[in-house]
Amino acid sequence: MLLAATMGLGLVSCMKNNDDQPEIPSAGLMGFNLAPDQDGIFIRLSGNTLNNQAFAYSNFTGGYLPVFTGNRDVRGINALTGTEISTTAGFNFEPNKYLSLFVTGADSVYSNLIVNDHLDTLLPATGEALVRFIQAIPDSAAYAVNLSSGSKDVPATAPFNTVSEFSSMPVGDLKISASNGTGSTLERTIQIEASKAYTILIMGNPAATDDTRKPQIKFIVNGTVKPDDTE
Repeated sequence: MLLAATMGLGLVSCMKNNDDQPEIPSAGLMGFNLAPDQDGIFIRLSGNTLNNQAFAYSNFTGGYLPVFTGNRDVRGINALTGTEISTTAGFNFEPNKYLSLFVTGADSVYSNLIVNDHLDTLLPATGEALVRFIQAIPDSAAYAVNLSSGSKDVPATAPFNTVSEFSSMPVGDLKISASNGTGSTLERTIQIEASKAYTILIMGNPAATDDTRKPQIKFIVNGTVKPDDTE
């Protein structure tokens, strides 16, 4: 399992001094390097670097980082060469929203996949967890993905760069399978806990010979989801 992060809903980043100045609105951004042939990536928002250390492949921010709101250019930068590999012009970062940025692709074709996670409004059913997936394998074939827990199954047909919505799932064993229909099937079972949000990462390069870069299933914990009952 990758690094987990804990959060509450209603994210607002406060920049204050002793004069108790007004709060500055912010959005929460979680960034991922899911490009298997990129050993290090910096993410820049309108020229400001999000991560102090380059993200190695499969690494991420470890949690939602506060970023200034408004329309901002988003760029993925190769840490070794300084070359821009992916760009999104003028993405609107809205206050108090939770967003994920996945840098995906391979072989000099990369993209920024930015999604609103809706964790400012989503809650799982009582005693359940929230689960979604991203299909980030740069393969021409769509994958048949299935999430199964208890008596609930969530099947999906997922081409490259598909990010599913969060689904409320019973806790315990979550069985994950992904098949591209050509004999390549990935399977994994993880334990999910009540009130937590999980992102399943279906990732890798079908042409890779390195075991760490071959198609595989990983996951991260986005955080603990609970109502914001604070004033």
